[in-house]
Amino acid sequence: MTIIEQRITLPNITLNVAFSDNEEDKPILLLHGYPDAWFGWEKIMKRLITNGFRVIAPDQRGYNLSDKPKHISAFANDRLIQDATDLMTYFGYKRFHLAGHDYGAYLAYLIGLEYPERVLKLITISGLHPTVFQNLRQLGIRQWLKSWYLIFFQLPRFPEKLMQYNNFQFLFQNHSTKLTAVEKQRYQNAWSQQDAIKSMIHWYRTTPKKVDNPYLKMPVLILWGEKDLYLTTAAAKVNLSYCSNGKLIVIKNASHWLMLENVKEVTEMISDFLAEV
Repeated sequence: MTIIEQRITLPNITLNVAFSDNEEDKPILLLHGYPDAWFGWEKIMKRLITNGFRVIAPDQRGYNLSDKPKHISAFANDRLIQDATDLMTYFGYKRFHLAGHDYGAYLAYLIGLEYPERVLKLITISGLHPTVFQNLRQLGIRQWLKSWYLIFFQLPRFPEKLMQYNNFQFLFQNHSTKLTAVEKQRYQNAWSQQDAIKSMIHWYRTTPKKVDNPYLKMPVLILWGEKDLYLTTAAAKVNLSYCSNGKLIVIKNASHWLMLENVKEVTEMISDFLAEV
């Protein structure tokens, strides 16, 4: 089975999407977060294909080779949710498994809450449930300090300049420490796309979507790194409280970048979870 990369035009956006050609297998949508692209999932995608899953991973709007709308309003949560559901409708799937990392995990929670009839099982990696995200202060000073970037991104223009300075040095310093030279070049190419840095930050400049009923009923797997620099393990436990059929696995000595650094065990955990009856 091979991974195909193609620009796909949806009702409201054109996205660059990587997907496998094993159409007969079970579909899983993979949503990356900041400051990633579809290829942040690539190592896991290849393993999931061999485990009988059809993988679909877009560059989300504003990222890498996908369209980059000019206005902040174009990155509202509802637009991002619609992109994901429209994409799976394009591929012909009414129901599918869903996984997200970082902001992609936050978005995956929202999709599960907004469209529970479409999500079979939900996997979130190193990301906050929307209700937890909107109540960060209740998690204590340690989580608040780890979330410094949420305030930083509200500044006009300066975050964009800092991110681009010295060939994206700041971004690399805050990304996985285990990137190879080839992977670093791939990220640099993605971040160098016109308006990419501004679009990526715009995700954080929109108003978070309010959730009336924060509880998820479908099976949920939460994966977490014990040494995540941006999230506390206490936050993971609060995430779990909103999942009536949830499971939390904290991986020892792991960072925020589980899908890049813990490929084998994360793939096994996802595959085992999806295989459960």
